[in-house]
Amino acid sequence: MKEEILRLENLTQVKDEVLLLDNFNLHIFKGEIMGLVCLNDHGRNSLMEIICQNVPIHFGRVYFNDQLVNDYIHSSMSRNKVALIEKQSKLVEDLTVVDNIFVLRRGFKKYLINKKVLNSQFQIFAKELELSIDGKEYICNLSPFEKIVVELLQAIIHGVKLILVKDISNFISAADLKRFQSFIQYYSKQGYSFIYICNHHEEAFQICSRVSLMENGKILKVLNPNEFNDAMMAPYIAEFYNNNLINNSENNSKKQGILSFEQVYTKNFRGISFTVQKGECSVILDVNNTVLTDIMELMSREKQPDFGKITLDGKDYYNRKNKSALKKGIGFINEQPTKSMIFYNSSYLDNLIFLVDQKISHIRISKKLKKSIIQEYEPYIGKDIYETKLSSLSPFSLYNLVYYRLHLCNPKIVFCMQPFYNADMYLRKHILFLINELKQKGITVILLTVSLEDSLMVADRVLIFEEGRLRKEYLKKEFSKLEQMKNQINSPINPKFIPLRYK
Repeated sequence: MKEEILRLENLTQVKDEVLLLDNFNLHIFKGEIMGLVCLNDHGRNSLMEIICQNVPIHFGRVYFNDQLVNDYIHSSMSRNKVALIEKQSKLVEDLTVVDNIFVLRRGFKKYLINKKVLNSQFQIFAKELELSIDGKEYICNLSPFEKIVVELLQAIIHGVKLILVKDISNFISAADLKRFQSFIQYYSKQGYSFIYICNHHEEAFQICSRVSLMENGKILKVLNPNEFNDAMMAPYIAEFYNNNLINNSENNSKKQGILSFEQVYTKNFRGISFTVQKGECSVILDVNNTVLTDIMELMSREKQPDFGKITLDGKDYYNRKNKSALKKGIGFINEQPTKSMIFYNSSYLDNLIFLVDQKISHIRISKKLKKSIIQEYEPYIGKDIYETKLSSLSPFSLYNLVYYRLHLCNPKIVFCMQPFYNADMYLRKHILFLINELKQKGITVILLTVSLEDSLMVADRVLIFEEGRLRKEYLKKEFSKLEQMKNQINSPINPKFIPLRYK
């Protein structure tokens, strides 16, 4: 008989008169990896909060280890023995690995701390996974992958039986993702349970025992392993994949190179050479998550190559040192741009025209110019263009603001860092539409990513980087080969771990 770890029974949650969870039911058993694929983000954060802590709920019951821990009559506010692993690390950056795992543990009462003993205890767990992480290393010196591995071991050592893993494919490389998934599978066989939260069914199918589809705060369907296929998903994603975003690009022989890297060396680049074609959407897939930051720093002119040459429209990109990247014709969209690229104390229109005077010096933003911009972009944006309180707008409208700001500014190239990060299925579809809008205007788009996700739907070319080198380039007509390669990467994980090299 299966041992139940968590049961959410008829769970209903209402906040500020918004129904976040609607008669939500979920059962997690010992040693199970339950996938939670969120078709939209509605209710997801509320669900995680209720699993981690017994906060007040509107209706329903929560059972943990067969014990009633929360219901609509009484909520104790106590924390459940649950760990959450996500991009925002909960480790203390200025302490060592063993300090975080052992010294900060509840019940640790020693006055004299022997770091050597603690490190030897940590190495017992690390060797099980064939890891080479020094327990005396400070957290701030670890990579994002190493941090989530430490958080996983921290949960195991603290005796946590249920671990939530949220959106890890958004910030670690494909190679690291596969390695971390093997760790999850290893511990699930030891009796630990996981809820693997992501926005893409293909990712969940790689690793999960069952997969639950969630939308608008409800579980739509629970899939068993024999149902892990596109046919079963079709009723839920048909609208998404039937859109007509795929471009019929011109023959590549007619394209002109707009951006070229010629034997470029940096800290992480090892003699990289490639050319981006004008008007195309190129995807730079970084298998090891090592070169994306270097690309952004080079193109923003924060630093120059140690060796090699970068040319834009055939001219040295670093001539005229005082000229900004935008004036050179390069625009950027950050990861999670609605958090870092919007001024919430300004109006929608002021945000939209923010870059105009930065691209064109001494231009006067007159009322006449503003009126002209409104007339041009209201058909794209709608009445939100008149909005003064941006905090009330939907993510769709805020993404419109970010992308149409670049559309208005009309640079030669736009670099998008991890464009689908933390986006649900419907928002990903909208982002693809906005990328296509930039392409339709003749703007070259370069997507910087650690996973392909849905990029192929709008891409014309894929460049695969590994260990600081360009390993392979695929054109649109070759994307079927790329899909086959992706399927091989996503095949069942070998239980033999790949050792992690500690730097």
